Amino acid sequence: MSRSDEPKVIIAGAGPAGLLVAIMLADIGVKSTVLERSAEPDQWSTKSYTIVLGERGQASLKRGGCLESAASFGMQRKFIYFVDGKSGKRRCIPKKFHGMGFSRPLLVECLEKNAIEKPNIAVKRGAGVSNVTMDGENGLQVHLEDESILSGSHVIGADGKWSKVRQSFPSLSKQGKILACPSFGVHMVSSTLPDGWPADGTYVIKPENEDSMFHIIASPVPTGELSISMVCYDETVEKFPWLAPPDNMAPETYGSRGWEDEVSCMPSSEKSNLVLADELAQLLENEMPAFLAAIGKNTLKSARINRRVSWLKMTADKGKSVTYSTVDGKVTLVGDSAHAITPTTGEGCNLAMESAVKLIDCILLEMKEKETDRCTIKVLSAAFCNFGLSRHKDVQPVQEKSAAGSQIKKR
Repeated sequence: MSRSDEPKVIIAGAGPAGLLVAIMLADIGVKSTVLERSAEPDQWSTKSYTIVLGERGQASLKRGGCLESAASFGMQRKFIYFVDGKSGKRRCIPKKFHGMGFSRPLLVECLEKNAIEKPNIAVKRGAGVSNVTMDGENGLQVHLEDESILSGSHVIGADGKWSKVRQSFPSLSKQGKILACPSFGVHMVSSTLPDGWPADGTYVIKPENEDSMFHIIASPVPTGELSISMVCYDETVEKFPWLAPPDNMAPETYGSRGWEDEVSCMPSSEKSNLVLADELAQLLENEMPAFLAAIGKNTLKSARINRRVSWLKMTADKGKSVTYSTVDGKVTLVGDSAHAITPTTGEGCNLAMESAVKLIDCILLEMKEKETDRCTIKVLSAAFCNFGLSRHKDVQPVQEKSAAGSQIKKR
């Protein structure tokens, strides 16, 4: 029989942070239900990018007991290769700490396999959260898109930058503001690695003409493909107007469809898709002929121009502190729901999973201070409050550094 002081946790979002939280909660005896809108892992194209886990991410996986299994899914990143776009010559720089590369779907698949093996975790896909409300004095109700309702004692929002959990509570939503940066990406995928390119590193390709104001980052993924991101700035568009990112969305509606709003503006027809490919071919032929020859013109047909990168800045009223939790400790946010970051430093997933670990650390500390080996509702609420107030101090400097890197460096 369940005890009345036993928490019932609902986690919105089955991304890396949400799944890792569930796994680590299970390890301390806390049951959770993980809700995920997508019926299958990562249905939207912009989420199928490459993730490289550094020290933060790998340490988090180790804490969750998932590092060994993740190693079988990912691939090592031992080097950074700087490539001359004109000649194709490579310069190899060893990394001090070997990264671990994944496609995002593979990382999610790995963590989900670990999660469903735990007796205290239920993962429900095709269950999108629309909002969260209070249920009496102590409980919460999670309303799903199919109009069904789940009840719980606590809710963890791990549902991304456009978090429905965050939007459900004014004390959280009023702190957050999405800020766009003058930077965007053109993403494409090559079905194979270029001949002679080792799969153990990340490639940075520079154009012959520095005034072109763009560069390319290419990352091998475990599927054998090459994920290619052409990093551009507003200054790039001044020279190449056809590269302009999509702006055909009113600011007040941006984010209303969640991650779907992050998807690049899809070409209106096959003809417009080919026009973009032809324009890119001409640009790369002039600026990076060796790179174009390596990936082939056919790869350019997969190109999509994404929206400008953005991040979530959390600020508090004068005299108050930013917090990722409600004042009663019933709700907290982890990952992009709390601290979405631009992709410049590659720390988004690393920070998200580290937040999962920090949340568990707060719970364990509260249990120790209360001299109990059980995580009760009261213990969990106090831990959520402590996590919410402390985590922001760690992540905001990383967010700001990443945002600064999303602007072109002035000469």
